[in-house]
Amino acid sequence: MLIKRICAGLAVAAFWLLTLCYLPGMVIFVVLMAMSVLCQREFYGMMKQRGFEVEDHLGVAAGLIWLAITFIYPPNLLAQMKWGGELGTLVIALFVFLTLIRTMFNPKVKNPIERVGITLLGFFYLPFMLSYFIRVAQWDAVSICEIPQCRTGIFLAAFVAIVVKIGDVGAFGIGTAFGKHKMCPKISPKKSWEGLAGGLLSSVAAALITAMLARKFDFIPGGPLESVALLTVAGLGLMLGITGVLGDLFESMFKRSAAIKDSAGLLPGMGGILDMFDSLMFTPAVMYWFLIWADKS
Repeated sequence: MLIKRICAGLAVAAFWLLTLCYLPGMVIFVVLMAMSVLCQREFYGMMKQRGFEVEDHLGVAAGLIWLAITFIYPPNLLAQMKWGGELGTLVIALFVFLTLIRTMFNPKVKNPIERVGITLLGFFYLPFMLSYFIRVAQWDAVSICEIPQCRTGIFLAAFVAIVVKIGDVGAFGIGTAFGKHKMCPKISPKKSWEGLAGGLLSSVAAALITAMLARKFDFIPGGPLESVALLTVAGLGLMLGITGVLGDLFESMFKRSAAIKDSAGLLPGMGGILDMFDSLMFTPAVMYWFLIWADKS
């Protein structure tokens, strides 16, 4: 089981990094949309398996529309549009309204609050949060559907994945070897405080090493990471590590609620796509708002 988990993890990590580093912007967008759909369907599937009601088709469609709009209109372009700042609010308002309408006029619905709540949760938890990967990848973009050729944003998105996943590896290794004090036994019995410490130290080390490599080698487009202090980079690594752990625990909480071990059985020893990307759900948002802060400082 351990070997399968390591092999599956390495394969997915290599695929994700190669995707970010070498594929054209449109292909990266399509891959992210595919990952989002798979994660969202796994989440809705978990809830339905438990007997909860959900508007899964509407939720997935809304997620695809949200990701498409995010890709079409980079943040810098939206800021220049007359109604750009209200576009996201309009899309979300329409999605909530349509979910309520479909639920109200569906005679088979037994628990409308449950159906609406889980549908909206699946949207905000997955495609809405994953859309921050697009925003990071489009850092400095100024035109429609643009991922800048300098690929600074791509490096920053890869930086998030590297820091978080190395933190996962560190937590797993240290926790397996030295973990004695359980962190959240009711949600994730195998996680320990020792593993948490190892994971956070690994994330900070990964952030510092990656930032220093970007400063040393011109072919690595470090962008804002090249100008902020290394102490600030260490703080960013710590924030990404903590957020990654929380993302993992959030999914464990949902799986406990659904009384299942894995979100799916696609990856040997790892479970589903959602099990692989759970720690990355909220971290791109942390990175994006860090970049906003660094840009204005």
